[in-house]
Amino acid sequence: MRLDIVKFGGILIGGLVALALLLWWLSLAQILERENRQASEAMLQSWQGQVLQLQQKQRLWLQSQFYLLAALTESPDEQFDFQSFVLQYYQRNPDIWAVNLLRFDADGRTIARANRPGCLQPTQMTRRDFDDFFVPRMQSCRIDDKALLEIAGPLKVDGERAVLLVSMDYFTFLREFSSLSHRSLERTQDTEAGVQYREFGPAEERGIRVTVPVGEGDSVFGQLHLVVPRLTLGDLVERQTLGMFTVLLGAGLAVFALLFVGVLRPLRRLSQAMQDTTGKPVESVGEALLEPGLDLLWRQLDDLQLMAKRDPVTGLNNRLIFEDRLAQAVLEGKRSARKYALILIDLGGLDEIAQHAGQYIADALLRAAAEQLRGRLRESDNLARFERNLFALLLEIRERDQLDALVEKIFLSVSQPLRVHGREFDLAPLLGVAVYPDHAQDADSIYQHASNALVVAEAAEWPIQYYRESEAADTSGFSLIQALRRAIERDELKLVFQPVVDLDEYLPVYFEALLRWKDPARHELSIEHTVRLAERNHLIKPLTNWIFETACRFISQSPIENLVVGINLSMIDLHDRQLPARIETYLEQYRVKPAQIVIEITEGQIMQDPDEVIDVLAHLGVMGLSLSIDDFGTGQASLTYLKELPVEKLKIDQSFVRDIATNADDQLIVKATIELAHTLDLKVVAEGVETLAVCDLLAEMGCDYVQGYYISRPLEADHVDDWLDASVRPDFAGRYR
Repeated sequence: MRLDIVKFGGILIGGLVALALLLWWLSLAQILERENRQASEAMLQSWQGQVLQLQQKQRLWLQSQFYLLAALTESPDEQFDFQSFVLQYYQRNPDIWAVNLLRFDADGRTIARANRPGCLQPTQMTRRDFDDFFVPRMQSCRIDDKALLEIAGPLKVDGERAVLLVSMDYFTFLREFSSLSHRSLERTQDTEAGVQYREFGPAEERGIRVTVPVGEGDSVFGQLHLVVPRLTLGDLVERQTLGMFTVLLGAGLAVFALLFVGVLRPLRRLSQAMQDTTGKPVESVGEALLEPGLDLLWRQLDDLQLMAKRDPVTGLNNRLIFEDRLAQAVLEGKRSARKYALILIDLGGLDEIAQHAGQYIADALLRAAAEQLRGRLRESDNLARFERNLFALLLEIRERDQLDALVEKIFLSVSQPLRVHGREFDLAPLLGVAVYPDHAQDADSIYQHASNALVVAEAAEWPIQYYRESEAADTSGFSLIQALRRAIERDELKLVFQPVVDLDEYLPVYFEALLRWKDPARHELSIEHTVRLAERNHLIKPLTNWIFETACRFISQSPIENLVVGINLSMIDLHDRQLPARIETYLEQYRVKPAQIVIEITEGQIMQDPDEVIDVLAHLGVMGLSLSIDDFGTGQASLTYLKELPVEKLKIDQSFVRDIATNADDQLIVKATIELAHTLDLKVVAEGVETLAVCDLLAEMGCDYVQGYYISRPLEADHVDDWLDASVRPDFAGRYR
């Protein structure tokens, strides 16, 4: 049977084009479904974000109305009629559902001046139900067909304790949501899932329905049923047809030309030249004899390619491929100023295992070690096996501290016992490290320096060696993870407390918690440097958890009534949306009131990502925690953010306070800052107060609180009570008590 290769090529190209069209048509359905799904998911996330933001805005508005009503109710005006004022207030604020003032008779029963029901029913409450109210609390509920958002808080009316309840329609924020999203909503029949709102309009018929739940925590009070426009198959075909046919036509012609020139014509010549023993061309016998030979040739070429690139035992890249990657990394580093680290790993003890247990076990250990290394590496890292027990790693790094953490992870991954075939084996890995361009400017020198470091590691006490650091390798960052974990587990850390004092009465407002080592002589790194390393290596969360738990335990065990502690937060904490939930857990565990915690945040931390930080801080403010801006004046804070944040205090950095008695410029800065803070209704804390003269100036400027060595150095936890009981220094007490 003869084969016309040219016709075969034409038929092959035509079949490929037809197959491509069929696959394209089938793929359109999947693309259509994917794009519609992605569009609906994106819109759902966007709407959920808008709902949460508007709900937060509504809560803050209700909170402001509460404080306004509380201020009016507590006013001493005898002609003020609360009930008449409430009726007028309803007319001016239709969004408010109910305002109830709960007063108590001699038996502790409530006396309500208004009768609209809210989440808390006044007639069913007694004074004991409100004994734990120290700050306003906000809650939500559903009464019949109405969902309410309500805030309740304590106040004093005519010298007697009372409780003010302010309620509003929970779904008031939907008006602004409709305006922002350009969606028309109408309320439909309520279901067990809550109040139902449905979008109506022209796009309703052919759109994709998306349901947005609205509620608080696990409670859902309603659902929004919105519509996302649907992309049709016709739209997708119209968008892709012209480009698809152009690509297919061009690709078909190019493939045909390449196939003819590179494959078909050489095969035609080869088939004409090939003859069997009878002298007849092979093609006259048939094409079947040609196909097995091509298939075998393909498999052999594939095997050769794998042998040239892969290590047969571990399946990793071999030395040939790794050296090519190293050379490319050096070239890339010269163009873009990137930094790379070459790490050579020698698995010590593997030869002895091979002698006693056999090479089969040694090969299994090599594969297990390779898997452990793969699990600790990033996708951009390169791993290879050079020979016998030697592995090589090529890592892109940004700074030395990051490299230290990666090297520690790599070392720990192969130093732990490896289990193969039901037996455990311990290896003794040695690591030699060289960094481009710190140690060399070309690939050969980098490899040479890493090898020298590996040789030094064999004779040194520390198994990890950097080039030119043979005598005293820098291990400051190697054991950071374990050091912090050990410090927490073994109780090697502690908190000390420095008082912040009111200038008018010389009474402590709160005690700032400061982190310290229990035995600093045993640690090469200072606590400040350790915290910075923890931030860069994403280890700050367990440290922050320890600080919060320790502070809450100190408050709960202290004999001091209503003791308040200030806690500093890291920038990473402020970007963690789970932080409020963790704090709430510790408050409930140790029965600490939210008002007993002051969160201190630095000015620069706010400016990293204002929207996200403001959202987290607003949540903490709603919980009832007091917020303070620390180190004011050293960053780039905006007055807009100061107005948006629920901040109560502003702390002036000690660099401006320490020398105000002798520096006129610092005096002007501090005075202007105090006036600005008071304009924004913020209390001012001046830190770094070390002399009486500084206290005098701050008092004249109207500063509210002071902190520093003149007041007290940081106190041990068991000395705080003694400090409060000690007599006040006469020269200070005479001026500010």
